[in-house]
Amino acid sequence: MGGLQGIKYRWLTWSAIALLILAVMITGARSETTTVTATVDYAKSGNTLELLWPLTPESPVTTLRLEGIQAPDAEQTPWGNTARNCLKEVREQIVRVESDDWTPDAHNRLWAYVWNGKTLLNVQLLEQGCAYIAGDRLPYGHHTAALIYAQEKARLLGLGIWNPETPLRETAKAFRRQSDAQSP
Repeated sequence: MGGLQGIKYRWLTWSAIALLILAVMITGARSETTTVTATVDYAKSGNTLELLWPLTPESPVTTLRLEGIQAPDAEQTPWGNTARNCLKEVREQIVRVESDDWTPDAHNRLWAYVWNGKTLLNVQLLEQGCAYIAGDRLPYGHHTAALIYAQEKARLLGLGIWNPETPLRETAKAFRRQSDAQSP
């Protein structure tokens, strides 16, 4: 191709490539995540932390619910206590809180990713077999792959709730439903 047609063809080709690169950059770009620091008072359960003070004046939340994971119910012996004990180390620690939505839920909890130093607690609990992925709350974001990988690793190694000798046989939600049905 020569002349004007060749220039037009090359221009269209380079324009298409530039648009493709721009589209990849836009879809691959992550928005900057805002994090705040908070001081943990204690672990309320295997997936919930109580804070010493409200998170921020704009968000007076004092309870953090770890995003993407579910821990056994406190009444599910022995897994409920074990799950809560997996969070013992963060008592009175200053943690970083990252959330996709800073709006508290109906129970005035903030669903969040919580970092203790360089450790993402949501992932650590899955790696230790202290929790499992909450299928109805699994976020499809930048931590999804890490959450899935951590759970599968614990499951394959038979850690915690995945221990073949004493596995967790029902989710916390199913356990509570069954307990409610059995109570008079």
